[in-house]
Amino acid sequence: MWELLKQGGVVMYPLGLCSLLTIGILIERLWHFMRADRDPQAVLSRAQAALAKQGNPGAQWRDEPAPAVRVVGAALARRSEPRDVLEDHLRTTLASENLRLGAHLGIVGTIGNIAPFIGLFGTVLGIIRAFRDIGQVGAAGPAVVATGISEALIATAAGLVVAISAVIVYNLFVIWQGRLARRAEIVAAEVLTLVARES
Repeated sequence: MWELLKQGGVVMYPLGLCSLLTIGILIERLWHFMRADRDPQAVLSRAQAALAKQGNPGAQWRDEPAPAVRVVGAALARRSEPRDVLEDHLRTTLASENLRLGAHLGIVGTIGNIAPFIGLFGTVLGIIRAFRDIGQVGAAGPAVVATGISEALIATAAGLVVAISAVIVYNLFVIWQGRLARRAEIVAAEVLTLVARES
């Protein structure tokens, strides 16, 4: 397998780097998203219990990884403020949490876009090599062009594999990010109602 990859030429190095970046971001985001995925009803139950306590119940929620939980913490910490100020603060918190969830996903999306072109560049280099070999030998038999054509095809295949993998990872996390953001928005609206009732 390693010998086969080496035949792909110089473009295999950037494609290998892109592949490693995709795998690294996949592992990091998977760990982060799994910790951030919480049931909205469980979060709201905790919020109701926190509202019944005295003091600042929002302080203990700020270091939580889940956006829904952090939104509740932001609401509880400022529950004494006017409703319009609280709504603005919750919108800012939701936007901040959405940015935090989307960290590094742009890199994977970029890899998904550029990997086919890197593979295509390898294809062009392989074809150039094949024609150069023909020029040096003065004949166009299969044995002469086999190395160049092999390099071209391997580079194309590697570029497509890296691109498809990156696009799958990107789409997976974008969909998951959207679901977590919707949950946080639902929780924000519910906790805003709870705070208004308490006031």
